[in-house]
Amino acid sequence: MKRKTIIIPGLLIFAVSLFSCVSTADFEAMVNERDNVIMERDTALEEKAALQEVKASLDEELATLQTDNDQLKTQLAMTEIEKVEVAVQAEQAAERAAQAEEEKRIADEKAAIAEAALTRQKHVYGKLQAIFAKEQEANQVKVEMLKSGIKVNLANEILFSSGSSTLNPQGQEVLKRAAADLKDNPYQILVAGFTDNVAISGKLKEKFPSNWELAGARAASVVRLLEHEGVPPEQLLVISFGENKPVGSNESAESRAKNRRIEILLRPEPMTLD
Repeated sequence: MKRKTIIIPGLLIFAVSLFSCVSTADFEAMVNERDNVIMERDTALEEKAALQEVKASLDEELATLQTDNDQLKTQLAMTEIEKVEVAVQAEQAAERAAQAEEEKRIADEKAAIAEAALTRQKHVYGKLQAIFAKEQEANQVKVEMLKSGIKVNLANEILFSSGSSTLNPQGQEVLKRAAADLKDNPYQILVAGFTDNVAISGKLKEKFPSNWELAGARAASVVRLLEHEGVPPEQLLVISFGENKPVGSNESAESRAKNRRIEILLRPEPMTLD
């Protein structure tokens, strides 16, 4: 029977030779050391994994904190804007309050001035009522309180003769009574002349071409007397309406008589040509 030849590799022979040279105690120590290294490696891997989880958690928390910080910054910026808006609104409110206070002060002043003017106007109205009491009873004079002042309507018959612009004695006496009070009041005094619609004729036409001139001349005569009696001329104003603006129909002698008149209007605020 032929014997088989077994060839053992050199490395295996070396390993067997090596292990055959290591004692059991040393082998176990090496095994234990290997196991400890493996355990330490596993522990390190576990710690690494745990640290990675902690890091991930911290990263998430940091991101949340960053978001919160950004939101707080945004809120702070909005708060600053709101503070500015509140300050602006407060300033505007203060300005409106000051303006309202100034408007109230002006309104109060105007109301006081208007009240004083009305009181003075009522006083003058009462005095004119007393001055012309007799003529009012005879329907020759009418005194009216208006929003724009006081109007005194004087019938032509107590001031002028027919076709004349010269004041008669009765007219002079009546107007002198009025001038005594008017000269002490700061009113503008507008004297307006009115006629009926009967056209100027005859020799009278040479002096008064139309009712415009006759009405204007009569109003001017009234103004001249008031000035002579002390009424400041800068307060006097003459105007002619002629036969326009009648108060009657001009269809009867009575109506025409009403249209022939002088109206004296006392205005609290002078009318200017500026």
